[in-house]
Amino acid sequence: MKIIERFSDEGFSPPGNTYPPGTRTFLSIGNFDGIHKGHQQLLKRLVTLARENQALATVITFSPHPLEVLFPEKPFLRIMDPSHKEKILESIGVDILTVVPFTKELSKMNPDEFTKNFLNRLFPLVGLIIGENFRFGHERAGSVSDFKRLLPPLGVSVEVIPPIMENGSRISSSRIRDLIRAGDVREAGKLLTRPFQIEGPIIDGERRGRRIGFPTINILPPQGRILPPNGVYATVTRIQDKIYPGVSYIGSRPTFGQGQIILETHLFDFEGDLYGLMAEVSFIEHLRGEKSFSGPQELINSIRQDSEQSRKLLNELPG
Repeated sequence: MKIIERFSDEGFSPPGNTYPPGTRTFLSIGNFDGIHKGHQQLLKRLVTLARENQALATVITFSPHPLEVLFPEKPFLRIMDPSHKEKILESIGVDILTVVPFTKELSKMNPDEFTKNFLNRLFPLVGLIIGENFRFGHERAGSVSDFKRLLPPLGVSVEVIPPIMENGSRISSSRIRDLIRAGDVREAGKLLTRPFQIEGPIIDGERRGRRIGFPTINILPPQGRILPPNGVYATVTRIQDKIYPGVSYIGSRPTFGQGQIILETHLFDFEGDLYGLMAEVSFIEHLRGEKSFSGPQELINSIRQDSEQSRKLLNELPG
């Protein structure tokens, strides 16, 4: 998958060699945070149509997220890091990911300007695949009806993908963020079709876990990411393509004094030095909330109980 991360300042013109003469592209637009079930349905349709028409499957996404620009006073927290998003888009079959700088000027375009001067002028567009609820332009006045009005006369087909419903509600990134905030990582994983994960380099900690018989790997959660509530979770960790079941604590170590949020994971039946390697910690189930202990022995007893509960739960997972 080719990634275009910069447009020039002169009208967002993409690099001249991006689309050789005769190139045709089917396009979809969105932030695709989490790439949940609904996103996957749309993206798979995009790739299918592109392959059937000997065209490129192209995705436009925005950075920073529009909400960060339009409402800077409200913190926006992502479900996934850009690198994780890129991997999943590539696995689905997307050919080109174009990351457009989102600005207030872009947000003020009316539907005609956005459609004709941005989309149709800058991309060799033959088809647009778009979600039913997509909104764009000044005060979000643009909708799929504008695309249907403006693009077919230019020779561009428009296909609208309806939302996927789960338990009577639309699957959306906002709904998944709410589930993660509530600690319901199991349900969030169902809607994502994969566990919610936090990734990062393994850092050297204070090695308290090793001293009490439960060594941990430590990760500082990336800035700008949605996090589940502080507490203990059954987790599965990938390090250098190896999978390790375990149990994780996310929080600020209340027993030993407050500090910054850290993700500590005890990998079952593993001994070794993993410092500096990248780890992907997948959250399977919330086991308990955060609590303080009277001392190390009470903490040890609790970790032992948490580990047994996590082992049992992970062993019961299908596959």
